[in-house]
Amino acid sequence: MEGNIATLNDQYREYFLQHPDRAGDDLVRLEKYLADHHCTFRGVPMPTMLKPNFLSPRQAAVLKDSVEVMSRALTRFINLYLRDKRVKEIMGFSDREDELFRIDPGYSNPLVVSRLDAFLLGESIKFLEFNCDSPAGIAYADVMDDGFRVLFEDYPFLSRYRVEIDRRQQELLSSLLESYREFRATHRHMPEKPVIAIVDWEDVSTYSEFELHREHFRRNGFETIITTPLAFSIANGRAMAGGTEVHLVYKRVITRELVARWDEVENFREVIREGLVCCCNSFRSFIVGNKKALSVITDPRFGNIFSRRERELIRQTVPWTRILADQKVKFRGKQVGIKDLIPGNREVLVMKPSNRYGGKDVYIGRATPQDRWEEIMRQHIEGENWVVQEYVDIPRGDFPEIGEQVRFRGKYVNINPYALRGKYSGTITRVSDSQVINVSAGGGLVPTMTVYPRQAKHGEL
Repeated sequence: MEGNIATLNDQYREYFLQHPDRAGDDLVRLEKYLADHHCTFRGVPMPTMLKPNFLSPRQAAVLKDSVEVMSRALTRFINLYLRDKRVKEIMGFSDREDELFRIDPGYSNPLVVSRLDAFLLGESIKFLEFNCDSPAGIAYADVMDDGFRVLFEDYPFLSRYRVEIDRRQQELLSSLLESYREFRATHRHMPEKPVIAIVDWEDVSTYSEFELHREHFRRNGFETIITTPLAFSIANGRAMAGGTEVHLVYKRVITRELVARWDEVENFREVIREGLVCCCNSFRSFIVGNKKALSVITDPRFGNIFSRRERELIRQTVPWTRILADQKVKFRGKQVGIKDLIPGNREVLVMKPSNRYGGKDVYIGRATPQDRWEEIMRQHIEGENWVVQEYVDIPRGDFPEIGEQVRFRGKYVNINPYALRGKYSGTITRVSDSQVINVSAGGGLVPTMTVYPRQAKHGEL
């Protein structure tokens, strides 16, 4: 089947090289579709390329299995953190963060919405970080899939294939409601049909996605508002956001930002702590959003909490990661001090903050001058809020650049599969000229589609 993917990619390339005018027109059509359907980023159509990332059925199966097994392992790790003082010391969260983690979410799986960012090279997957606090992109991915669906009606070479896509927004709503039903079993005063509040700051770059979610939730019969953490209050034992009583919070605000504005968001914290709303994700999801978790889950001292399958997956898919601290570590079979390891192994290491997102302050050794590399180590080794990670080869794929001519150029590619209540729920792909791949850092978003031979009995585009 991988041969079919290679053939399809070649056909895609040849079609647009032979029809350069069509490529330009189709890019305009796609960007207009994205703008008309509110798939925008910072007020402009979501940056994209005129080609999806095609996967074979085997690659899709590997993703599904890996994501679901890893999700179970991450839930086990959260439970370990809550009861093990050693793990709490290693992770080094603040007292305020720990106060949030102690809030019982009222449902069993703390990871309602997760995105496990990874590299997929052939059938080998490597997880670079776990975006579990407030992952974005679910609604954007659905709109982008629909935009490509329109274009694909006119691509004759696709008639030989069935192209499968995922519908993530409905899975998201189902996961939120399932968590709410579990929450309501111990909060009988809550109504059977909740009012949903999508909560984040007003000025975030992904605000248009909240509007897409609101439209989808309302279309399915659920009153939904978009509001901020500052709008919450308590009236007669009920959670209010502005003048609206709410019962289910879809928390998109970053937990770290809530901690930074602790006093301002006291009412928001209070309605969650008192069980006046069901909050998804729970604050506990932030525990595995910290990249230090990659170090701890590979620590043999804690391996017995995982099943054999989980341990094997962690070994296969999590690159060597350690907290950036003045300590001895085992690297490639040798015991060495971090201060000695990092300067002499720049070509095979990466340094990055443990608790930031958006590709910010990620230093790839082979792309960083030696003096700057060592300066970064010295600046952050005392704070123990960074990690050092073994470099993983970054997959590349050819994507079209459309100007006066059409050129296909190699781009760096990462793949971002979602897990909703631990169930694999489709994937988005990001592409970039930079090895630090992120839309916020100048990359683009493209659909991820599984391709089957035409005769296969699967969902088709």
